[in-house]
Amino acid sequence: MAGTPAYKRTKVRADFSAADAELAATLDNLDGADNYAGWIFELIEPYLGPEVLEIGAGHGTFTEMLASKAKRVVASDISERCVSRLRERFSGQESVEVLHGSVDSAAVHGPFDSVILINVLEHIEDDDGALRELATRLLRPGGRVVLWVPAFSLLYSDFDRRIGHYRRYRRPGLRKQLADAGYEVLDIRYVNAVGAVAWLVLARLLRRTPTHGTPVKVFDRYFVPVLERLERRWHPPFGQSVLAIATRPPE
Repeated sequence: MAGTPAYKRTKVRADFSAADAELAATLDNLDGADNYAGWIFELIEPYLGPEVLEIGAGHGTFTEMLASKAKRVVASDISERCVSRLRERFSGQESVEVLHGSVDSAAVHGPFDSVILINVLEHIEDDDGALRELATRLLRPGGRVVLWVPAFSLLYSDFDRRIGHYRRYRRPGLRKQLADAGYEVLDIRYVNAVGAVAWLVLARLLRRTPTHGTPVKVFDRYFVPVLERLERRWHPPFGQSVLAIATRPPE
């Protein structure tokens, strides 16, 4: 759309059922990427509180990590398939509540110290509205929202469309969205510079599915440990993802 900032351009994405089916295979393939998941968790762990809401919990990879640190975790998803997987995975685990629903449904279970959205905000058409609702209805004063979203419209591929992405983000635009929604931004950075290059080549130029097969295993085993150590000391000027931490100011 002419005149619309890059971070707000909305793409024509797949319908929900098709995107959910594509995501099922993607989540299964990424379940074994332990180093990558561990890297993300290491970055978000300092911002967790005792009561955590995870929106878009998927198959529960991060739910399990969150439950190891938090007193209470509410894991929500709008996909019935994912909710079924979550209920099976966390059956009998009293600290984890599984919720089928959206942000609206989660409000009655709060407020929370932390709200976590890992690769979720890009699936929400009205992301501005969602950020405002998180601040006003779900977070305690002083609570934190943790966002992990895909970076750069340049990297938007057919795979993004198939798994239901409306957009990808840049750091300045996401910072403004958070500020406009009433948050104080604590940290916002690009993560995984090598992954951005790989995504550009595999997903955008070669039009391959970047989360299938050997490339994921090789990247997770050999590249992620090196990148994790490197990016502890150096925040790259671009990346495959944006990590944003923001707080609802105390009243």
